[in-house]
Amino acid sequence: MFIYQILFQKADWPRSEMESFLHDADFFIRSLRSNGQLVSMNDVFLFQEDSVWLHVQCLKKDSLDERYNSDYVNQWTSILMERYNVTISYKYLGEHLVSVSTAEIDSSSSLILYWGGASPIRSGDNFDQIPLYNFPYTNTRYRSYDDINSWSRSYEEIDGLWFRGSLGERRFHNYMSDIKSPLTKQGRNICTKLEELTGKPSYYYLFNYDSKKDEHRCPSCGGEWQLENKLLEKFDLKCDHCRLVSEKAKG
Repeated sequence: MFIYQILFQKADWPRSEMESFLHDADFFIRSLRSNGQLVSMNDVFLFQEDSVWLHVQCLKKDSLDERYNSDYVNQWTSILMERYNVTISYKYLGEHLVSVSTAEIDSSSSLILYWGGASPIRSGDNFDQIPLYNFPYTNTRYRSYDDINSWSRSYEEIDGLWFRGSLGERRFHNYMSDIKSPLTKQGRNICTKLEELTGKPSYYYLFNYDSKKDEHRCPSCGGEWQLENKLLEKFDLKCDHCRLVSEKAKG
């Protein structure tokens, strides 16, 4: 990943407008994150005499290029510049010690929707992450990736509740592993949309931690889905008809 400094500058910065500026600047940062241009989650704004700045992380070195901006990013850029008379600039600081491999859509023969990591969409050829902003908008009405971000946030919260096991572990496990759960249906709908928009076969990762009942037959169509060899050194199960991948139960 790559580290940038986002810098907001103006000649005179009245203290009276700081609170409202931070409120609006937070929406600007959120719009970049929702668009996949930022992947860091904890934002700390630092003040100097004529500037406000923060450090952020990006999946690729050119993630903050204007050509990737969504309508929301451009909208909030204009709001900050016009409402507060600030200039906004990006300064490249260097590469993160922990590198993250990325892939391109054009060079990927298929896609996998998989929660976890900086981007929930992976290349089906090497499992590398593909930034959201490289894709056509999946929410075409509002020109955004709100459906993918909503699914990803829900998955993160459910996975955390399952892992902690303090509120009924089985219920949250089923959300991730049941082919009929709302979470699975939402994810599979996203995969269908991705395939329509990109022309790439798009697979949904169906979680399987401890169940062996679906290892011989696809839980959607009932067809054989065991692979002779692991896919990407990770998946044991794959149904091309239903666009599903999974793993055999642990242990």
